Amino acid sequence: MIYLAFYRGEGRFLSDTLVQRVTRSEFSHCELFLSDLPPLPGETHRCISAAGKYGGVYMRDITFREGAYEFVPVPWAPADTFERAQRLIGQGYDYWGLLMTQFINLRRHTADRWFCSKLCARAMGLADAHTYAPGDLKRVIEEHNRTYLAAQQVSHGRKALARPRTIFSGTPVFPGSGTFAGGLTAARNGAAAVLSHLAAGPADGVRASAPTRMATRSRGLAPPAQRSSRIGTGNVVAFPERIAR
Repeated sequence: MIYLAFYRGEGRFLSDTLVQRVTRSEFSHCELFLSDLPPLPGETHRCISAAGKYGGVYMRDITFREGAYEFVPVPWAPADTFERAQRLIGQGYDYWGLLMTQFINLRRHTADRWFCSKLCARAMGLADAHTYAPGDLKRVIEEHNRTYLAAQQVSHGRKALARPRTIFSGTPVFPGSGTFAGGLTAARNGAAAVLSHLAAGPADGVRASAPTRMATRSRGLAPPAQRSSRIGTGNVVAFPERIAR
């Protein structure tokens, strides 16, 4: 999974304190990396980011000192996020973009140069990547995470409700998944079940039995003697032929 490590800074005026004050955030830098497990302080991970002292975009091993970093997972990040960032290694640092977007709100930047939060936002596919300071990027990712987790819960709830229902001879029918072919199959199976009840039981109606429950309503029906005269062997034989056609 993609993680971002947000750096709180060590008090260096230009690279830490000034960025924190201008962007009104406790974070002055961010690193992007991959990890199968939630990272812990003291661990070393191979990270990609951009910094002026390294001349632009770099990849290097970072040891996360305790108290200096805060980790945020990005479960919704595209699968190729790390590869996108790797393709930018070696490109220069965007001093002009940093000045024109973070210190002066003119939203100007250089397309093929990067600062840390711009690089991470672009790799994750966020629009207007140059507008994000590290603190802004952290807030946006956390908002996206809440939305993503809420959507996952809704999706799991719908799957739990979509349990199969069984009708007549055991054909499973899933709510919301009806098709013409499926409906025709269910109708044929249901008709076959009705005929089996008629053939097995008395001819004066259909009895309810488990697991298939079928009942007749007495209101508006002819007397039993008349109903029995209408149901014969010929009708029982012709009915499945019509369904088959």
